[in-house]
Amino acid sequence: MSEVVRYEYGTSLCSVQENRKLIVEECDRESIKDELRAANFVREGSKYVKKRPRLRIGVGQDAEEDALQVLSVRLVDDTLHVKPSDIVGIVRLVPGMNVQIEPKVDWEHVIEMLLTVYDIDRTQSYYGVPLSELVSSGVESTRIIAILAINYVHGLRTIRRNGFIRNLHINRRNGFEGLGSVDVEQTLMNHATGNPAPTWVETQVEYANPVNSAIHMAGKLLLRLLQQDQDGHSHPRQDVLLSMVHQEVERMEELGIASSQKEVGVYRRLSLQDLPRQRNYYRRAFYTAQSILASALLGQVGGGPEELLVDYALSMNSLFQDYSHKVLSRKVGSIRTIDYLDQLSNIECKPEPSIYPFAGNAEARHEPDHLLTDGDETLAVLDSKYYREGKNPANESESRSRMFAYAYLTETNRMAFLCPQYQHVRLPVQRTGAEVEIVSPDDEFTCEAYEDLIEEYLLETLAIEYPELRVFDAATDAHLCLSGVSDGDLSDIHDTNGPFSINNPATFTDRVISAISFSSYGPNKPELDDQGRWTKSRIKDACGKTDEEDHPRYPRHETTCVPVYDPEGNDDHGTVTLYFLKSVDGETQVSTEGPWALM
Repeated sequence: MSEVVRYEYGTSLCSVQENRKLIVEECDRESIKDELRAANFVREGSKYVKKRPRLRIGVGQDAEEDALQVLSVRLVDDTLHVKPSDIVGIVRLVPGMNVQIEPKVDWEHVIEMLLTVYDIDRTQSYYGVPLSELVSSGVESTRIIAILAINYVHGLRTIRRNGFIRNLHINRRNGFEGLGSVDVEQTLMNHATGNPAPTWVETQVEYANPVNSAIHMAGKLLLRLLQQDQDGHSHPRQDVLLSMVHQEVERMEELGIASSQKEVGVYRRLSLQDLPRQRNYYRRAFYTAQSILASALLGQVGGGPEELLVDYALSMNSLFQDYSHKVLSRKVGSIRTIDYLDQLSNIECKPEPSIYPFAGNAEARHEPDHLLTDGDETLAVLDSKYYREGKNPANESESRSRMFAYAYLTETNRMAFLCPQYQHVRLPVQRTGAEVEIVSPDDEFTCEAYEDLIEEYLLETLAIEYPELRVFDAATDAHLCLSGVSDGDLSDIHDTNGPFSINNPATFTDRVISAISFSSYGPNKPELDDQGRWTKSRIKDACGKTDEEDHPRYPRHETTCVPVYDPEGNDDHGTVTLYFLKSVDGETQVSTEGPWALM
């Protein structure tokens, strides 16, 4: 896509990539300013801007002052110069014209990021929106429908956890049968006046109010969208997202929440300011509902998903940061599952932790995007950078200076920029032992490739403190090959008289080859040249290696060995790699020998 995209005034839907410029030509200078104001643009100096509240408000941030700028517009002669920020979605420019802002990465991955951030399990068809539709230029609105549906479900779940807005009606009634609690004071007064009947206090909870009704109406419209056909494409009626939206609408109805199309005008006039301050957790569901209700879905302009032209914008910078943190947390949990020594119990990845450089001064603080910590020790500082393709964050002075400040304040020498569209690069910092790593897929961005790189970085970082993780990871990716030993025995990895002892190299070597030849994944002995004696010889020689001073490199009384077989390591019969573990001054050293092919 070129840097500048041009359209003529009156084009119903203009498409531009985030952070690129759009120029609308042949505008009427006399009326265009009024049209911009009608589309909720506000003049700021020489430009017009459109903002919307952020759905995620940071600590100490003011919702109005920190609103997300969606579009900025400058009027130059008879043209509009339109610049979107790092947002995606469909936004009204002027009446009759809408701008579809495309992400830097494929829509498929934007949807997958959302599903990851909101902990919604993935399905092959992405909740009623088949992947073919997500990447089809002919079905623009299905992308937005998917985003709206995911946000709607997530928003309603948040509301259910925290409680719906409700009104309490308290009624008092005298009688010997009742529900609720007894007003003891009034009951005693009743007795004093000769009336023995107790006074019951009955509380009725009413959830019917305009805010809840607006969200309910939006859910019904969303269900209609998910069920409609467009150009032969249908959203499967029984797919997961359709079911989940329907379930949320039903749960609202069970509370007595209903809505009427006659009241749509009332619902549309509601704003976030109508919510009590303690109900900030309503923001996502309420904003999503308003986006649906503000669109042309109710027949005034047309019908069907193709008329879903709404002011709905999603901040990709915030989404990528939230997505990166979710991946970091998940990968830390995944690495914990291979920690057979239970060393990682204090490891966590903290999102946007506050770092105070001055004692007693809470006004000055730093907030890195992510910190990998082990108790009070910081192992690495990571910063998410949703930059354009080919931009190196380490070359940007401001980003680099902030990263060095984070590292200095947290006393760590490992730093990483997390980027979607650069390349995987290591940058040693001169005259220090520090390193900046750019974690980004070398080829086109995919969530799978990015998540694999995150796991590699975390594993490498944690293995500096806990080198046994290298061995555990190798045994997990391939096969532990030692007869009479299973993965559960890795908890005894340091026992020199235990299952990984090399006190008798000949016996140890036989156990390695036997484990492979009697397994379901390795070759049988007759298939091996000389029944594997060549490989046996290599293993035995490795166990008996000496250093330059002719001292044993792997002393048997202080060394253990974990053999790992990789069936894919060689075209013929795979390879064997030995991982030797030796304790030196209370620290574990891991050395590898091999891999050797089973010739």
